[in-house]
Amino acid sequence: MKKRTGWVGALLALMLLVSACGGNGDSGKKPGGEAAEGQASQASGQEPYEVVMAFYIFGEVPRDLQLVQDEINKISKAKLNTTVKLLPINIGAWKNQMNLMMTSGEKLDLIVINEYSNDVTKGRLLPINELLERHGQGILEAVGPDYYNATKVKGISYGVPSIRDLAADYGLVVRKDLIDKHAIDVSGVNALEDLEGVFRELKDNEPNLVPITNKTNTSVLGTFSTRDSLGDDFGVLVNNGQDDLKVVNWFATEEYAEQLRTVRKWYEAGYVLKDAVQNQEADVAMVKAGKAASFLGHQKPGYEAQQSRATGMEMMTIKLGPAVAKTSTVTNNMWGVPSGAEKPERSIQFLNLMYTDKDIVNLLDWGIEGKHYAIAEDGLIDYPEGISAQTTGYGLNMGWMFGNQFLSHVWKGDNPDVWKEMDEFNRNAIKSKALGFTWDPTSVKAEVTAVYNVADQYRRGLESGVLDPDKELPAFLNKLESAGINKIIAEKQKQLDEWAQTQ
Repeated sequence: MKKRTGWVGALLALMLLVSACGGNGDSGKKPGGEAAEGQASQASGQEPYEVVMAFYIFGEVPRDLQLVQDEINKISKAKLNTTVKLLPINIGAWKNQMNLMMTSGEKLDLIVINEYSNDVTKGRLLPINELLERHGQGILEAVGPDYYNATKVKGISYGVPSIRDLAADYGLVVRKDLIDKHAIDVSGVNALEDLEGVFRELKDNEPNLVPITNKTNTSVLGTFSTRDSLGDDFGVLVNNGQDDLKVVNWFATEEYAEQLRTVRKWYEAGYVLKDAVQNQEADVAMVKAGKAASFLGHQKPGYEAQQSRATGMEMMTIKLGPAVAKTSTVTNNMWGVPSGAEKPERSIQFLNLMYTDKDIVNLLDWGIEGKHYAIAEDGLIDYPEGISAQTTGYGLNMGWMFGNQFLSHVWKGDNPDVWKEMDEFNRNAIKSKALGFTWDPTSVKAEVTAVYNVADQYRRGLESGVLDPDKELPAFLNKLESAGINKIIAEKQKQLDEWAQTQ
Protein backbone atom coordinates (compact mmCIF):
# COMPACT_ATOMS: atom_id res chain seq x y z
CA MET A 1 0.00 0.00 0.00
CA LYS A 2 2.89 2.35 0.73
CA LYS A 3 4.19 2.07 -2.81
CA ARG A 4 0.80 2.69 -4.35
CA THR A 5 0.16 5.74 -2.17
CA GLY A 6 3.51 7.16 -3.25
CA TRP A 7 2.64 6.72 -6.89
CA VAL A 8 -0.77 8.37 -6.50
CA GLY A 9 0.78 11.27 -4.66
CA ALA A 10 3.35 11.73 -7.40
CA LEU A 11 0.68 11.74 -10.08
CA LEU A 12 -1.49 14.16 -8.12
CA ALA A 13 1.40 16.56 -7.73
CA LEU A 14 2.16 16.23 -11.42
CA MET A 15 -1.43 16.91 -12.46
CA LEU A 16 -1.76 19.94 -10.21
CA LEU A 17 1.40 21.34 -11.73
CA VAL A 18 0.20 20.71 -15.26
CA SER A 19 -3.21 22.23 -14.46
CA ALA A 20 -1.57 25.33 -13.08
CA CYS A 21 0.74 25.86 -16.04
CA GLY A 22 -1.44 24.59 -18.86
CA GLY A 23 -4.94 25.85 -18.12
CA ASN A 24 -4.42 29.23 -19.82
CA GLY A 25 -2.17 28.04 -22.60
CA ASP A 26 1.09 29.28 -21.00
CA SER A 27 4.05 26.97 -21.36
CA GLY A 28 5.05 27.46 -17.70
CA LYS A 29 7.35 25.05 -15.90
CA LYS A 30 6.97 21.51 -17.13
CA PRO A 31 7.36 18.38 -15.02
CA GLY A 32 10.83 17.12 -15.88
CA GLY A 33 11.61 20.43 -17.56
CA GLU A 34 15.01 20.83 -15.90
CA ALA A 35 15.94 17.30 -16.92
CA ALA A 36 14.88 18.07 -20.50
CA GLU A 37 17.03 21.22 -20.55
CA GLY A 38 19.96 19.29 -19.15
CA GLN A 39 19.47 16.60 -21.75
CA ALA A 40 19.47 19.18 -24.54
CA SER A 41 22.70 20.63 -23.20
CA GLN A 42 24.34 17.19 -23.06
CA ALA A 43 23.13 16.42 -26.57
CA SER A 44 24.69 19.52 -28.12
CA GLY A 45 27.45 18.60 -30.51
CA GLN A 46 25.96 15.21 -31.37
CA GLU A 47 25.95 13.98 -34.93
CA PRO A 48 22.60 14.33 -36.73
CA TYR A 49 20.36 11.30 -36.32
CA GLU A 50 16.88 10.30 -37.45
CA VAL A 51 14.67 8.32 -35.07
CA VAL A 52 12.11 6.12 -36.84
CA MET A 53 9.11 5.97 -34.52
CA ALA A 54 6.39 3.38 -35.24
CA PHE A 55 2.93 3.41 -33.72
CA TYR A 56 -0.50 2.10 -34.64
CA ILE A 57 -3.45 4.23 -35.68
CA PHE A 58 -7.15 3.65 -36.29
CA GLY A 59 -8.08 4.53 -39.84
CA GLU A 60 -6.13 6.38 -42.52
CA VAL A 61 -2.77 8.10 -42.18
CA PRO A 62 -3.48 11.82 -41.53
CA ARG A 63 -2.85 13.86 -44.65
CA ASP A 64 -0.99 16.53 -42.66
CA LEU A 65 1.32 14.08 -40.94
CA GLN A 66 4.37 15.51 -42.71
CA LEU A 67 3.51 19.04 -41.60
CA VAL A 68 3.23 17.92 -37.98
CA GLN A 69 6.46 15.95 -38.28
CA ASP A 70 8.25 19.03 -39.63
CA GLU A 71 7.11 21.10 -36.64
CA ILE A 72 8.25 18.41 -34.19
CA ASN A 73 11.62 18.28 -35.91
CA LYS A 74 12.18 22.01 -35.48
CA ILE A 75 12.11 21.40 -31.73
CA SER A 76 13.96 18.07 -31.58
CA LYS A 77 16.70 19.22 -33.96
CA ALA A 78 17.35 22.35 -31.92
CA LYS A 79 17.45 20.41 -28.64
CA LEU A 80 19.00 17.09 -29.65
CA ASN A 81 20.23 17.43 -33.25
CA THR A 82 17.71 14.64 -33.83
CA THR A 83 14.84 14.41 -36.27
CA VAL A 84 11.99 11.92 -36.15
CA LYS A 85 10.27 9.99 -38.89
CA LEU A 86 6.72 9.22 -37.80
CA LEU A 87 5.62 5.79 -39.00
CA PRO A 88 1.88 5.30 -38.36
CA ILE A 89 0.56 1.83 -39.22
CA ASN A 90 -3.10 0.89 -39.36
CA ILE A 91 -4.02 -1.31 -36.41
CA GLY A 92 -5.22 -4.03 -38.77
CA ALA A 93 -1.71 -4.42 -40.20
CA TRP A 94 0.23 -3.52 -37.06
CA LYS A 95 1.17 -6.97 -35.76
CA ASN A 96 2.28 -8.37 -39.12
CA GLN A 97 4.12 -5.19 -40.07
CA MET A 98 6.06 -5.15 -36.80
CA ASN A 99 7.00 -8.80 -37.19
CA LEU A 100 8.24 -8.11 -40.71
CA MET A 101 10.21 -5.00 -39.81
CA MET A 102 11.88 -6.57 -36.79
CA THR A 103 12.90 -9.77 -38.56
CA SER A 104 14.09 -8.03 -41.72
CA GLY A 105 16.39 -5.62 -39.92
CA GLU A 106 14.58 -2.56 -41.27
CA LYS A 107 15.49 0.65 -39.45
CA LEU A 108 13.34 1.07 -36.35
CA ASP A 109 14.25 3.11 -33.28
CA LEU A 110 11.17 3.57 -31.12
CA ILE A 111 7.91 1.61 -30.98
CA VAL A 112 4.63 1.41 -29.14
CA ILE A 113 4.34 -1.79 -27.11
CA ASN A 114 0.95 -3.41 -26.55
CA GLU A 115 2.01 -7.04 -25.98
CA TYR A 116 4.67 -6.47 -23.38
CA SER A 117 5.24 -9.99 -22.02
CA ASN A 118 5.20 -11.48 -25.49
CA ASP A 119 7.71 -8.95 -26.84
CA VAL A 120 10.01 -9.49 -23.86
CA THR A 121 9.84 -13.27 -24.30
CA LYS A 122 10.73 -13.01 -27.98
CA GLY A 123 13.70 -10.74 -27.26
CA ARG A 124 12.27 -7.94 -29.37
CA LEU A 125 13.01 -5.16 -26.87
CA LEU A 126 16.20 -3.76 -25.38
CA PRO A 127 16.66 -3.42 -21.62
CA ILE A 128 16.48 0.32 -20.97
CA ASN A 129 17.23 0.78 -17.26
CA GLU A 130 20.70 2.24 -17.83
CA LEU A 131 19.58 4.21 -20.88
CA LEU A 132 16.86 5.88 -18.83
CA GLU A 133 19.30 6.74 -16.07
CA ARG A 134 21.61 8.45 -18.59
CA HIS A 135 19.20 9.93 -21.12
CA GLY A 136 15.68 9.69 -19.70
CA GLN A 137 15.66 11.46 -16.36
CA GLY A 138 12.64 13.48 -17.47
CA ILE A 139 10.76 10.25 -18.14
CA LEU A 140 11.64 8.80 -14.75
CA GLU A 141 10.65 12.01 -12.97
CA ALA A 142 7.33 12.26 -14.80
CA VAL A 143 6.41 8.58 -14.48
CA GLY A 144 7.47 8.13 -10.86
CA PRO A 145 9.29 5.15 -9.34
CA ASP A 146 6.28 2.97 -8.48
CA TYR A 147 4.67 3.37 -11.88
CA TYR A 148 8.03 2.64 -13.50
CA ASN A 149 8.70 -0.37 -11.26
CA ALA A 150 5.50 -2.01 -12.48
CA THR A 151 7.25 -2.49 -15.84
CA LYS A 152 10.18 -4.47 -14.50
CA VAL A 153 10.71 -8.12 -15.29
CA LYS A 154 13.18 -9.54 -12.76
CA GLY A 155 14.39 -6.04 -12.08
CA ILE A 156 14.79 -5.09 -15.73
CA SER A 157 12.55 -2.70 -17.64
CA TYR A 158 12.03 -3.00 -21.37
CA GLY A 159 9.59 -0.13 -21.72
CA VAL A 160 7.93 2.86 -20.08
CA PRO A 161 4.18 3.45 -19.89
CA SER A 162 2.53 6.54 -21.23
CA ILE A 163 1.15 8.79 -18.48
CA ARG A 164 -2.64 8.47 -18.64
CA ASP A 165 -5.28 6.38 -16.85
CA LEU A 166 -3.77 3.57 -14.78
CA ALA A 167 -7.01 1.76 -14.23
CA ALA A 168 -9.82 0.74 -16.55
CA ASP A 169 -13.48 0.05 -16.23
CA TYR A 170 -15.30 -1.88 -18.92
CA GLY A 171 -18.47 -1.46 -20.87
CA LEU A 172 -20.25 -0.62 -24.10
CA VAL A 173 -19.60 2.47 -26.22
CA VAL A 174 -22.72 3.21 -28.29
CA ARG A 175 -24.17 5.96 -30.45
CA LYS A 176 -26.26 8.14 -28.14
CA ASP A 177 -28.48 9.40 -30.95
CA LEU A 178 -29.73 5.87 -31.58
CA ILE A 179 -30.41 5.20 -27.90
CA ASP A 180 -32.38 8.45 -27.69
CA LYS A 181 -34.13 8.06 -31.05
CA HIS A 182 -35.55 4.64 -30.18
CA ALA A 183 -36.02 5.35 -26.46
CA ILE A 184 -33.93 2.32 -25.53
CA ASP A 185 -33.92 1.83 -21.76
CA VAL A 186 -30.37 1.11 -20.55
CA SER A 187 -30.99 1.79 -16.85
CA GLY A 188 -31.05 -1.90 -15.99
CA VAL A 189 -27.99 -2.86 -18.06
CA ASN A 190 -25.27 -3.89 -15.62
CA ALA A 191 -23.75 -7.04 -17.11
CA LEU A 192 -22.74 -8.49 -20.46
CA GLU A 193 -25.88 -10.60 -20.81
CA ASP A 194 -28.07 -7.52 -20.24
CA LEU A 195 -26.98 -6.09 -23.60
CA GLU A 196 -29.13 -8.50 -25.59
CA GLY A 197 -32.19 -6.28 -25.31
CA VAL A 198 -30.25 -3.20 -26.42
CA PHE A 199 -28.94 -5.01 -29.49
CA ARG A 200 -32.39 -6.36 -30.33
CA GLU A 201 -33.81 -2.83 -30.36
CA LEU A 202 -30.94 -1.57 -32.49
CA LYS A 203 -31.28 -4.37 -35.03
CA ASP A 204 -35.05 -4.05 -35.28
CA ASN A 205 -34.95 -0.28 -35.74
CA GLU A 206 -31.68 0.15 -37.65
CA PRO A 207 -31.44 -2.84 -40.00
CA ASN A 208 -28.57 -1.31 -42.00
CA LEU A 209 -26.32 -1.16 -38.93
CA VAL A 210 -24.66 -4.04 -37.13
CA PRO A 211 -25.43 -3.52 -33.42
CA ILE A 212 -21.90 -4.35 -32.21
CA THR A 213 -18.59 -4.66 -34.03
CA ASN A 214 -15.45 -6.46 -32.97
CA LYS A 215 -12.20 -4.79 -31.98
CA THR A 216 -9.61 -4.66 -34.74
CA ASN A 217 -7.36 -7.74 -34.84
CA THR A 218 -9.26 -9.23 -31.94
CA SER A 219 -12.73 -10.34 -30.94
CA VAL A 220 -15.97 -8.74 -29.80
CA LEU A 221 -14.91 -9.57 -26.23
CA GLY A 222 -11.28 -8.65 -26.83
CA THR A 223 -11.23 -5.66 -24.47
CA PHE A 224 -13.82 -6.79 -21.94
CA SER A 225 -12.36 -8.16 -18.72
CA THR A 226 -13.38 -9.31 -15.25
CA ARG A 227 -9.98 -10.83 -14.44
CA ASP A 228 -6.33 -9.95 -13.99
CA SER A 229 -4.73 -11.50 -17.06
CA LEU A 230 -1.27 -11.47 -15.41
CA GLY A 231 0.22 -10.32 -18.66
CA ASP A 232 -1.11 -12.68 -21.30
CA ASP A 233 -4.33 -14.44 -20.13
CA PHE A 234 -2.48 -17.78 -19.94
CA GLY A 235 -3.05 -18.17 -16.22
CA VAL A 236 -5.18 -15.47 -14.59
CA LEU A 237 -6.58 -14.28 -11.28
CA VAL A 238 -10.38 -14.43 -11.40
CA ASN A 239 -12.15 -11.49 -9.82
CA ASN A 240 -8.84 -9.63 -10.12
CA GLY A 241 -7.38 -11.58 -7.23
CA GLN A 242 -9.77 -10.14 -4.65
CA ASP A 243 -10.38 -13.61 -3.24
CA ASP A 244 -6.90 -15.13 -3.42
CA LEU A 245 -3.73 -15.36 -5.51
CA LYS A 246 -4.56 -18.68 -7.13
CA VAL A 247 -3.64 -18.71 -10.83
CA VAL A 248 -6.18 -20.59 -12.96
CA ASN A 249 -6.83 -21.42 -16.60
CA TRP A 250 -9.28 -18.66 -17.59
CA PHE A 251 -10.45 -20.56 -20.64
CA ALA A 252 -11.53 -23.50 -18.48
CA THR A 253 -13.69 -21.39 -16.14
CA GLU A 254 -17.47 -21.43 -16.24
CA GLU A 255 -17.44 -17.63 -16.45
CA TYR A 256 -15.54 -17.75 -19.75
CA ALA A 257 -17.90 -20.40 -21.09
CA GLU A 258 -20.92 -18.24 -20.16
CA GLN A 259 -19.41 -15.24 -21.94
CA LEU A 260 -18.92 -17.34 -25.07
CA ARG A 261 -22.52 -18.57 -24.93
CA THR A 262 -23.72 -14.98 -24.61
CA VAL A 263 -21.79 -13.69 -27.60
CA ARG A 264 -22.82 -16.80 -29.58
CA LYS A 265 -26.46 -15.81 -29.02
CA TRP A 266 -25.67 -12.34 -30.30
CA TYR A 267 -24.02 -13.74 -33.40
CA GLU A 268 -26.87 -16.13 -34.20
CA ALA A 269 -29.36 -13.26 -33.78
CA GLY A 270 -27.42 -11.11 -36.26
CA TYR A 271 -26.11 -8.60 -33.73
CA VAL A 272 -22.46 -9.29 -34.65
CA LEU A 273 -20.68 -9.01 -38.00
CA LYS A 274 -20.89 -12.29 -39.91
CA ASP A 275 -17.26 -11.85 -40.95
CA ALA A 276 -16.05 -10.78 -37.50
CA VAL A 277 -13.05 -13.12 -37.73
CA GLN A 278 -11.88 -11.60 -41.02
CA ASN A 279 -12.90 -7.99 -40.38
CA GLN A 280 -9.90 -5.63 -40.38
CA GLU A 281 -11.81 -2.34 -40.11
CA ALA A 282 -11.33 -0.56 -36.79
CA ASP A 283 -14.32 -0.31 -34.45
CA VAL A 284 -14.17 3.49 -34.43
CA ALA A 285 -13.97 3.56 -38.23
CA MET A 286 -16.98 1.24 -38.47
CA VAL A 287 -19.08 3.56 -36.30
CA LYS A 288 -17.80 6.66 -38.09
CA ALA A 289 -18.78 5.16 -41.46
CA GLY A 290 -22.30 4.35 -40.25
CA LYS A 291 -21.76 0.59 -40.38
CA ALA A 292 -21.91 -0.22 -36.66
CA ALA A 293 -23.63 1.17 -33.59
CA SER A 294 -21.35 0.10 -30.74
CA PHE A 295 -18.33 -1.78 -29.44
CA LEU A 296 -17.05 -3.01 -26.10
CA GLY A 297 -13.99 -1.29 -24.65
CA HIS A 298 -11.89 -0.03 -21.79
CA GLN A 299 -13.19 3.21 -20.35
CA LYS A 300 -11.95 6.14 -18.26
CA PRO A 301 -12.83 9.76 -17.42
CA GLY A 302 -13.45 11.72 -20.60
CA TYR A 303 -13.86 8.58 -22.69
CA GLU A 304 -17.26 9.50 -24.08
CA ALA A 305 -15.93 12.83 -25.36
CA GLN A 306 -12.83 11.13 -26.76
CA GLN A 307 -14.86 8.60 -28.71
CA SER A 308 -17.32 11.27 -29.85
CA ARG A 309 -14.45 13.20 -31.42
CA ALA A 310 -13.02 10.05 -32.98
CA THR A 311 -16.33 9.00 -34.58
CA GLY A 312 -17.69 12.45 -35.32
CA MET A 313 -20.96 11.70 -33.50
CA GLU A 314 -22.06 11.75 -29.88
CA MET A 315 -21.23 8.53 -28.06
CA MET A 316 -22.30 7.30 -24.64
CA THR A 317 -20.98 4.55 -22.39
CA ILE A 318 -22.77 1.83 -20.49
CA LYS A 319 -20.57 0.57 -17.68
CA LEU A 320 -20.55 -3.18 -17.08
CA GLY A 321 -17.96 -3.41 -14.34
CA PRO A 322 -16.01 -1.38 -11.77
CA ALA A 323 -12.71 0.35 -12.44
CA VAL A 324 -9.73 -1.91 -11.72
CA ALA A 325 -6.02 -1.13 -11.60
CA LYS A 326 -3.69 -3.98 -12.55
CA THR A 327 -0.28 -4.35 -14.12
CA SER A 328 -1.82 -4.83 -17.55
CA THR A 329 -3.56 -1.44 -17.35
CA VAL A 330 -0.14 0.07 -16.75
CA THR A 331 1.75 -1.91 -19.40
CA ASN A 332 -0.91 -2.05 -22.13
CA ASN A 333 0.48 1.09 -23.73
CA MET A 334 4.21 1.54 -23.44
CA TRP A 335 7.16 2.80 -25.43
CA GLY A 336 10.27 0.75 -26.01
CA VAL A 337 13.41 0.44 -28.08
CA PRO A 338 13.55 -2.45 -30.56
CA SER A 339 16.44 -4.85 -30.04
CA GLY A 340 17.86 -3.94 -33.45
CA ALA A 341 17.91 -0.17 -32.87
CA GLU A 342 21.08 1.43 -34.22
CA LYS A 343 21.58 4.08 -31.54
CA PRO A 344 19.25 3.35 -28.62
CA GLU A 345 20.51 6.32 -26.63
CA ARG A 346 19.12 8.62 -29.33
CA SER A 347 15.78 6.81 -29.13
CA ILE A 348 15.58 7.47 -25.39
CA GLN A 349 16.65 11.10 -25.80
CA PHE A 350 13.76 11.74 -28.16
CA LEU A 351 11.37 9.72 -26.01
CA ASN A 352 12.36 11.96 -23.10
CA LEU A 353 10.97 14.95 -25.01
CA MET A 354 7.61 13.15 -25.29
CA TYR A 355 7.42 13.14 -21.48
CA THR A 356 8.76 16.63 -20.79
CA ASP A 357 8.16 18.97 -23.72
CA LYS A 358 4.62 20.32 -23.82
CA ASP A 359 4.95 21.57 -27.41
CA ILE A 360 5.95 18.14 -28.73
CA VAL A 361 3.20 16.42 -26.74
CA ASN A 362 0.55 18.71 -28.19
CA LEU A 363 1.89 18.39 -31.73
CA LEU A 364 1.61 14.61 -31.48
CA ASP A 365 -1.78 14.75 -29.74
CA TRP A 366 -3.53 17.56 -31.63
CA GLY A 367 -1.38 18.76 -34.51
CA ILE A 368 -0.48 22.38 -35.30
CA GLU A 369 -2.06 25.22 -33.36
CA GLY A 370 -4.13 27.43 -35.66
CA LYS A 371 -4.37 24.76 -38.34
CA HIS A 372 -5.65 21.67 -36.53
CA TYR A 373 -6.79 23.22 -33.26
CA ALA A 374 -7.31 26.62 -31.67
CA ILE A 375 -7.02 27.67 -28.02
CA ALA A 376 -10.04 29.52 -26.62
CA GLU A 377 -9.99 32.16 -23.90
CA ASP A 378 -10.86 29.55 -21.29
CA GLY A 379 -7.76 27.55 -22.22
CA LEU A 380 -9.71 24.69 -23.82
CA ILE A 381 -9.10 23.81 -27.46
CA ASP A 382 -11.39 23.14 -30.41
CA TYR A 383 -11.19 22.87 -34.18
CA PRO A 384 -10.39 26.16 -35.90
CA GLU A 385 -13.23 27.89 -37.70
CA GLY A 386 -14.23 25.95 -40.80
CA ILE A 387 -12.56 22.71 -39.64
CA SER A 388 -14.33 19.64 -38.25
CA ALA A 389 -13.56 16.07 -37.26
CA GLN A 390 -14.37 15.04 -40.83
CA THR A 391 -12.19 17.68 -42.54
CA THR A 392 -9.20 18.07 -40.25
CA GLY A 393 -5.85 17.03 -41.66
CA TYR A 394 -4.68 15.62 -38.34
CA GLY A 395 -7.27 13.98 -36.08
CA LEU A 396 -5.66 10.99 -34.38
CA ASN A 397 -7.36 11.59 -30.99
CA MET A 398 -4.80 9.30 -29.37
CA GLY A 399 -3.28 11.48 -26.67
CA TRP A 400 -3.19 8.51 -24.31
CA MET A 401 -0.48 7.01 -26.51
CA PHE A 402 2.12 9.76 -26.80
CA GLY A 403 4.23 10.07 -23.67
CA ASN A 404 2.85 12.39 -21.02
CA GLN A 405 -0.84 13.06 -21.66
CA PHE A 406 -0.99 15.30 -18.60
CA LEU A 407 0.93 17.92 -20.61
CA SER A 408 -1.77 17.87 -23.27
CA HIS A 409 -4.37 20.57 -23.86
CA VAL A 410 -7.93 19.74 -22.82
CA TRP A 411 -10.45 19.60 -25.65
CA LYS A 412 -13.67 21.59 -25.58
CA GLY A 413 -16.44 19.39 -24.21
CA ASP A 414 -14.12 17.63 -21.77
CA ASN A 415 -14.11 18.60 -18.14
CA PRO A 416 -11.33 21.21 -17.70
CA ASP A 417 -10.33 19.18 -14.64
CA VAL A 418 -10.13 15.91 -16.57
CA TRP A 419 -6.60 15.20 -15.31
CA LYS A 420 -7.82 15.66 -11.73
CA GLU A 421 -10.69 13.30 -12.53
CA MET A 422 -8.17 10.83 -13.91
CA ASP A 423 -6.25 10.87 -10.65
CA GLU A 424 -9.42 10.24 -8.65
CA PHE A 425 -10.38 7.46 -11.04
CA ASN A 426 -7.01 5.79 -10.46
CA ARG A 427 -7.11 6.29 -6.69
CA ASN A 428 -10.64 4.93 -6.28
CA ALA A 429 -10.19 1.93 -8.55
CA ILE A 430 -10.17 -1.58 -7.15
CA LYS A 431 -6.55 -2.70 -6.95
CA SER A 432 -5.69 -6.17 -8.18
CA LYS A 433 -3.75 -8.06 -5.56
CA ALA A 434 -1.12 -8.61 -8.25
CA LEU A 435 -0.72 -4.92 -9.15
CA GLY A 436 2.98 -4.46 -9.87
CA PHE A 437 3.64 -8.12 -10.67
CA THR A 438 5.15 -8.63 -14.10
CA TRP A 439 5.26 -12.15 -15.46
CA ASP A 440 8.57 -13.39 -16.90
CA PRO A 441 7.80 -16.23 -19.34
CA THR A 442 11.45 -16.89 -20.31
CA SER A 443 11.64 -20.35 -18.70
CA VAL A 444 8.53 -21.54 -20.58
CA LYS A 445 9.18 -19.65 -23.79
CA ALA A 446 8.44 -22.63 -26.05
CA GLU A 447 5.14 -23.36 -24.30
CA VAL A 448 4.09 -19.70 -24.48
CA THR A 449 4.71 -19.63 -28.21
CA ALA A 450 2.74 -22.85 -28.68
CA VAL A 451 -0.16 -21.61 -26.56
CA TYR A 452 -0.25 -18.28 -28.42
CA ASN A 453 -0.56 -20.21 -31.68
CA VAL A 454 -3.49 -22.21 -30.34
CA ALA A 455 -5.18 -19.08 -29.00
CA ASP A 456 -4.76 -17.36 -32.37
CA GLN A 457 -6.58 -20.30 -33.94
CA TYR A 458 -9.61 -20.24 -31.64
CA ARG A 459 -10.09 -17.10 -29.57
CA ARG A 460 -11.29 -14.63 -32.16
CA GLY A 461 -13.88 -17.02 -33.52
CA LEU A 462 -15.12 -18.12 -30.10
CA GLU A 463 -15.16 -14.63 -28.61
CA SER A 464 -17.06 -13.16 -31.56
CA GLY A 465 -19.72 -15.90 -31.57
CA VAL A 466 -18.66 -17.27 -34.96
CA LEU A 467 -17.63 -20.62 -33.46
CA ASP A 468 -20.07 -22.69 -31.41
CA PRO A 469 -18.55 -22.94 -27.90
CA ASP A 470 -20.35 -26.21 -27.17
CA LYS A 471 -18.39 -27.79 -30.02
CA GLU A 472 -15.18 -25.80 -30.24
CA LEU A 473 -14.38 -24.85 -26.62
CA PRO A 474 -13.50 -28.45 -25.63
CA ALA A 475 -11.16 -28.70 -28.63
CA PHE A 476 -9.59 -25.36 -27.68
CA LEU A 477 -8.99 -26.53 -24.12
CA ASN A 478 -7.49 -29.83 -25.24
CA LYS A 479 -5.06 -28.08 -27.58
CA LEU A 480 -4.10 -25.57 -24.88
CA GLU A 481 -3.23 -28.43 -22.55
CA SER A 482 -1.24 -30.19 -25.25
CA ALA A 483 0.61 -26.93 -25.95
CA GLY A 484 1.64 -26.65 -22.29
CA ILE A 485 -0.70 -24.17 -20.63
CA ASN A 486 -0.58 -26.07 -17.32
CA LYS A 487 3.21 -25.74 -17.24
CA ILE A 488 2.85 -22.00 -17.85
CA ILE A 489 0.29 -21.68 -15.06
CA ALA A 490 2.55 -23.55 -12.61
CA GLU A 491 5.50 -21.30 -13.42
CA LYS A 492 3.36 -18.16 -13.20
CA GLN A 493 2.01 -19.29 -9.81
CA LYS A 494 5.56 -19.84 -8.58
CA GLN A 495 6.67 -16.37 -9.68
CA LEU A 496 3.56 -14.72 -8.26
CA ASP A 497 4.05 -16.40 -4.89
CA GLU A 498 7.69 -15.28 -4.80
CA TRP A 499 6.67 -11.72 -5.73
CA ALA A 500 3.94 -11.63 -3.07
CA GLN A 501 6.46 -12.53 -0.36
CA THR A 502 8.41 -9.36 -1.16
CA GLN A 503 5.44 -7.03 -0.88
